[in-house]
Amino acid sequence: MLEKKEKRNFFRLNAYHLVKYRLASQEEWQMAIASIGDISAGGVRLRSDKELPRGSMLQVRINFPKVPLPVSVLAKVVWVKKLGKASRFEIGLEFIEIEDLLRQEINQRVDYVRRKSE
Repeated sequence: MLEKKEKRNFFRLNAYHLVKYRLASQEEWQMAIASIGDISAGGVRLRSDKELPRGSMLQVRINFPKVPLPVSVLAKVVWVKKLGKASRFEIGLEFIEIEDLLRQEINQRVDYVRRKSE
């Protein structure tokens, strides 16, 4: 039996954080709210009641616990999946612009949880 190869470049951490996002092409923040299903240093999986077109660029504000202000990143929609018959969607985002310190922090948290589970 062949093993399924992991396609991701980064390990993911199951998480639940609220996020706000808008299309990067919009001037005003007409924000939609979603939640994160998991996160890695390379991107996030959102759960939202709005479908977003693949290839869209989003400005995303993530609220992390114990961080006083939301963190802002630029991300690209790489996949969209409808969840059942309800109008809920899972949306895969790839980080395009993210501060190096934030990427390192996410990596450290993911590695810590991964090591604990081994």
